[in-house]
Order: sequence, then C-alpha cells, then structure tokens
Amino acid sequence: MRERILVLSIAAISVLAVLAEARKPGSEEIGTAAGALKSESVIAKTTATLQTGDTIATDPNLKIAFIGDTGHGSSQQAVLSLIKSEGAQAVLHQGDFDYGDDPAGFWASVDRALGPTFPYFASVGNHDMRSWPTTVHPSYAQFLEDRMERIGVKPDNTDLNGEKYSIEFRGLKVVFVGQEKTGDRVYAPYIQSQLKNDNHIWKVCSWHKNMTAMQVGGKTDEMGWGVYEACKNAGAIIATGHEHSYERTKTLVSIQNQTTDPESPDPNRLTVGPGKTFVFVSGLGGESIRNQKRCLPSTPPYGCKGEWAKIYTSNQQAKFGALFITFNVDGNPNKAHGYFKNIVGKVVDEFDINKDSGPARP
Repeated sequence: MRERILVLSIAAISVLAVLAEARKPGSEEIGTAAGALKSESVIAKTTATLQTGDTIATDPNLKIAFIGDTGHGSSQQAVLSLIKSEGAQAVLHQGDFDYGDDPAGFWASVDRALGPTFPYFASVGNHDMRSWPTTVHPSYAQFLEDRMERIGVKPDNTDLNGEKYSIEFRGLKVVFVGQEKTGDRVYAPYIQSQLKNDNHIWKVCSWHKNMTAMQVGGKTDEMGWGVYEACKNAGAIIATGHEHSYERTKTLVSIQNQTTDPESPDPNRLTVGPGKTFVFVSGLGGESIRNQKRCLPSTPPYGCKGEWAKIYTSNQQAKFGALFITFNVDGNPNKAHGYFKNIVGKVVDEFDINKDSGPARP
C-alpha cells in the first residue's frame, strides 16, 4: 500500500510541476495544443522512473509486445498491425528480422506499420548476424542505434557490435544479449553485472536462441544455462525466440533442471522474484509455424517434467501473433498481466504475474 501511495504522490507532484511551469510568464497556455504537448512531455519524462521506496516502478499500465522470427511480408505486417491495435507502447523483438539481410527494408517495414518514432528494441538473431554490425552498410544495429537516439532512449553501451546492451524504458529494465555460442562465458557475466544491484521492480532478459529443454521444437543447446540462471537469480522475465512457436513455462526455481516452484503451482498465476521466474518463446512473428516435437502430448497436462503452462504450435493449429505483458496493473506496481493473441483476434494464453521482492529461498 505504501508503494502505491508513493507512486500516486509522485505522479501528482509531477502534474503540479507541469501546471506551475505552464503558468510561468512566457510559457504556453495549458489550453493550447503546444501547452498540452509540453505538459505531456514533462509528465512522460517524470513518470519514466517513478521511485517507490527503494525500488523503481514502471509507468502504470505499461504494455509491451514480444515477438520474434518475423520475416518480411504480409504475415509480419499483420502481427505489427495487431500490436498497434492492442495499444502496445513498445516492441521487444527477440531476433531474426527479415531473413534476407536487408536492414533498410526491414526497418522501413516497421516504420510503415508503427511509425518511425515507435519504440522498437531488438536482440540479434542468427539470421541477422551478417548485417548486424555497424561496420557493414546498411546495418541492423545502426538503424537500431539511430532509432533509440531519435526517441530519447540511451543504452548503457552505444556500441552494439558486441551484441549486448541494456536500456530502461518507462521504468522497465531490459537486458539484451546476442546469439553467439558464448552465453555462459560472455553473456552471463554481463547479465549479472547489469542486474546485480538493479532496483527496478520489473526486469526482462531478451535473447534469440534456446536450450533444447527451453523450447518444444527441434532446437539444440545453443545459449548455455548460465544466462538463464543469471536472469532467474535476479528475478528477470526471460524472453526468447528462435523456435517458430509459442510456449511459456510455469514459475521455475531451477531452469536448468526445469524445477517448478511448489509455492506457485498455478500455471496462470506466476511469481517473479529473486531465484524464480518464467521463460517464454514468442517466435510466431510471421516467418513460419513449426510443430511440437518435445513434451508431448499436445494437450495439457504436457509431458517432460510438467514445466510447461502453455504450448501453441502447428499441432495446436497455431496462427501468427504476439505476446503482450502489461506492467503495473490495477494500481499495483508489483502486478502484471500477460496474454498471447493471434492475428485473427483469439487470445490463446492469459496469465497474471506477481512480483516477489523477498530474498531467494535456499
């Protein structure tokens, strides 16, 4: 309750500050369009890092879309249209863009659907690596750097050639890492350094590739368990792509061993905090749809170790779509709500997330 009061108080102070600024001599009148735009800008900047005690909350009702493996064509455009119609405020793309080494064409397709200033952030995928570095022209990374500068988001590292960077977007902390087979050696230490003393309530780790046990298709071990466990230990949600399907785990306390949390048994009521999180693959961005090869049967309760909450592949007649997570819902900075919606308007997965800020249990 104290956190909620603090958030509301800071927001109120921000509004009063805007009103005071607007009434200064020489300032735009509040009733004018220019004054309204100025007020909105000041509020947006202030609410981006709302402090709640020792933590940082996201903006209320911050909706983020998660996609991967989009391709470049009508299906990709349908997914981006869905994202726009759902009112998402940003996209986190878990790699594999157009499959054609065409950075200019890909980013133009994003601009066409969402606009050149829409917040769109990305991890590099294996199909993007040749045209990712800023040393090639055109470059996916250079377009991304230019976009972030254009919308006023500053990454911790302005050189994206190392395939790792982190941002804060309206109070959401996001750590992006690459797809090279150096996950445990390079990416895991980077994740630890970014999240060790981080005080954002909500954190996301984003990358492209998988470990076999963290997808239900035919992918092999490619990332290393260190990156998964580093994010879990920090209480960060883990967003991946690569396999062209959608699957989401229950709350896990060991990702390497696929151990579910006995204190959070409900597959649709997840808990995220130090030592526990969930993992998803959102790879239905538009390129293709693959079948379920692991953890059969294709209907719940699924096989393997009972770690999967939802599986959506060609076995389940999947269609392209996106995962949406809205943070800071119902006036509670520690609550989020997620759902996967396909391009024909069907919600195929829906769940709540609660943030546990207590210490990790032994």
